Amino acid sequence: MKKQFVKLIAVFGLALVMALSAISAAFAEDPKPIVPLTDPMAPFLESRAFAKSKGATAEFNKMEWVAIDPVNNKLYMAMTDITKAMSDKEGAIKLTENRCGIVYVADLDKDYNTSALRPLVVGGAYNSSWAPDKCTVSKISNPDSVFVDSAGNLWIGEDTSNHQNNFLWRYDTKANKLERFATLPLGAEVTGVFISPAGDVFINAQHPSAMNPYPYNRGFIGVVTGFKATDSFTPLPDPTSAVKEMTVAKGTYQVLARVGELIPNDFHGQRFGQINSVSGKMMEMCNQPDGNMFLPTNGDSTEGYLYTNYECQPGGVSKIYIKKNGDKWDVLEGENVDFASVGGTWNNCGASVTPWNTAMTAEEYEPPALLDSWKANVAPMTEYLGEQANPYNYGWLVEMKPDTSGNILGTVAQKRYAMGRFAHEMAAIAPDKKTVYHGDDGANVVFFKFVADEAGKLNAGTLYAAAITQTGETLQIKWIELGKGNDEEIAEAISTMKLPAK
Repeated sequence: MKKQFVKLIAVFGLALVMALSAISAAFAEDPKPIVPLTDPMAPFLESRAFAKSKGATAEFNKMEWVAIDPVNNKLYMAMTDITKAMSDKEGAIKLTENRCGIVYVADLDKDYNTSALRPLVVGGAYNSSWAPDKCTVSKISNPDSVFVDSAGNLWIGEDTSNHQNNFLWRYDTKANKLERFATLPLGAEVTGVFISPAGDVFINAQHPSAMNPYPYNRGFIGVVTGFKATDSFTPLPDPTSAVKEMTVAKGTYQVLARVGELIPNDFHGQRFGQINSVSGKMMEMCNQPDGNMFLPTNGDSTEGYLYTNYECQPGGVSKIYIKKNGDKWDVLEGENVDFASVGGTWNNCGASVTPWNTAMTAEEYEPPALLDSWKANVAPMTEYLGEQANPYNYGWLVEMKPDTSGNILGTVAQKRYAMGRFAHEMAAIAPDKKTVYHGDDGANVVFFKFVADEAGKLNAGTLYAAAITQTGETLQIKWIELGKGNDEEIAEAISTMKLPAK
């Protein structure tokens, strides 16, 4: 009996240890946020987790840029690859794995609502033994940025290691034809794809190889001259070897700025990509230029402000005033935007321009606001501020514009809290000036939509998240209302919250 009792205690002890280990593992897999999901502000401060708790589908992977075609009422979305929760045959999404990615299309109704995503431009095939192009070189690979020109053509930029060189494509939506327009220098990601109202094509390159020839050995910002987005061109052929320079199918590529170079006529004497702390200490020279936002100051879009994101932590945005001079552009002056008034920015990634001509920069990969690790997750922002940073102050869209009153020489910046906090890749604003679709980058992410209370004002509105059912390869959408909010109340909740000691 005694032996049996000892054995029973041993078995019970082992079971208890195993149970405690399982509980610890469960907590490790589902760490607790500072703001619980029962909090009235949870829809905005913990948008993704709250959406999942309400039945939204948190299974998307690497959801990148979105673009709206206002003429044909289409929405486009780049999905870098179809892996992980999208292809694991579990949950709501059970797609076939595609490591080369897909661009989806959706129809918009008269209220700019959408109810389904369908594959449009499909990457692949993929073979891990192929070198140096693991994805078929004649098709897209890992699409990232998308933009629609005035003819309804879809421009697709790559962020891939499955092509030796990244490409910029134009997809003729009427003829169903994919055309390679640009080949970027070795090591460079296609960023900053933006087409002005006049049809000028802006393209940036992030982190090119330092062994490329000058000027393509640093991150750079530029525009194609002598070409409009709707012009015909002969597509570039498949490259047969590594390309180390910027190559375009038509026109000439003009470098407007390079990381580390002095900004012309900047009264602060700063450089492109320079990230300074609030106290003025230089923290980083960010070699990651990303989204472009061109704000014309005249009717024919031949001059204006070009804002450009820098995808670092802390993040940054440069602003230059450019003016057309024949086929070329002159850079007349500029500055790095001062974000001290909003506590700085974080991982500025994709970008867009509102219908009312303001710039929208996106804070990607929001720092996790977790009870056990929140301080470490915002350490760069604490250094930037010179005081403890709050993780809930990052992961937003930030609206920017030059001060129209003329009272200051800089830029007015406002974080748009009502639009939710998640890994904002970028946001596309519909012609109704109210409906906004978002990219949410990362794994196990959510498709969000925001509808403003008032046209032209993004400070208040309703946040929605998509619940998915699948029919074949089509993803059917049911929108779940998460909550109504406004910037003022959410900002106050962030500024007055008591953060835990850890």
